[in-house]
Amino acid sequence: MGIHLVGKSEITYCELRKMRKIGLQPSRFTYDGFINSVVAGKGVAHAIKVIRAFGAEGMIEEMLRYFSVAENVLWKMTYSQKSGLYGVVLHALVKAKETHKAIRAFKVMRSCGLPANIAIYNMMIECCKLLPCFKSASALLSLMLRDGLCPTIFTFTSLIKVVLVKEDFEGALDLLDICITGGIKPDIEIFNTILSEANAKGQIHVVEYIVECIHIAKTQPDHSTLWHTFCAYVDKELYNTAIEALQVLSMRMISLDASILKEKGAVLEDLILGEETDAELRIMKAFEPTEEHIATALLNLRWCITTGSTISWSPEDSLWARRLASSYDGNKRPDVL
Repeated sequence: MGIHLVGKSEITYCELRKMRKIGLQPSRFTYDGFINSVVAGKGVAHAIKVIRAFGAEGMIEEMLRYFSVAENVLWKMTYSQKSGLYGVVLHALVKAKETHKAIRAFKVMRSCGLPANIAIYNMMIECCKLLPCFKSASALLSLMLRDGLCPTIFTFTSLIKVVLVKEDFEGALDLLDICITGGIKPDIEIFNTILSEANAKGQIHVVEYIVECIHIAKTQPDHSTLWHTFCAYVDKELYNTAIEALQVLSMRMISLDASILKEKGAVLEDLILGEETDAELRIMKAFEPTEEHIATALLNLRWCITTGSTISWSPEDSLWARRLASSYDGNKRPDVL
């Protein structure tokens, strides 16, 4: 079976999924169709689309064969286009955890003098997590700086993932500090990366420190933040603290502005306290998909009420929130167990 790739490249991904589902491998006709479509003028964009489709399906060997064909057929590619092609391949290799193949492809790319963009460097640093090797990640960071590229929030998130593989929480917090003091605004993903590992390893002080860092950075928590924090306390059998933390973080997920929160509270409380049998369904239907976080927060608050908690629309008055604020002022580090 071959895929006729001329004229309708947008169906490639669907066709590949069908082939994989029924156990068919690409044949000589598939490759011929690919070459013909490229020669017929589809060019680099088409080649990238096909190669990305193979990568997305985890068909790594097939992707590499097509990549080799594309390099040979598209001999007029610019350096930038070749770099883009390598970027697609590297992304698929790292995602498939084919670390050695990714490293080999990156070395070939560098030896050819092809420019690597920030996304490629971030992918290769992410690859170091699988080795795991912070020394290699640091070497990549040096190369990136030498190429005149500045680290982004994604770079630091990837570096933190590398050090956390070896449970180096001090190293992770150092990187977080460097990121913030370097003027890069942290996002919830970088915080959740540390929070997730701290929860998994029972590092309750690190969990609390990160929660306070999130608050100081004026970053809204998301459902992952709530989950990791709640579970960290439950695992330590600190059930009342877990409920209090869930309530405060749910409030912050609705809004970080105290005045807005109080204003919304009067309206939202009716939904939370509803006694109808379909009360939870009403909460879920009351918000657009873009406001799903508010629905999640309200369901959390409704559950807190069932445990006997009372709702306060001034989360900063919570004893838990006040304890974290006084314990971790942004300078004081947590005790890593």
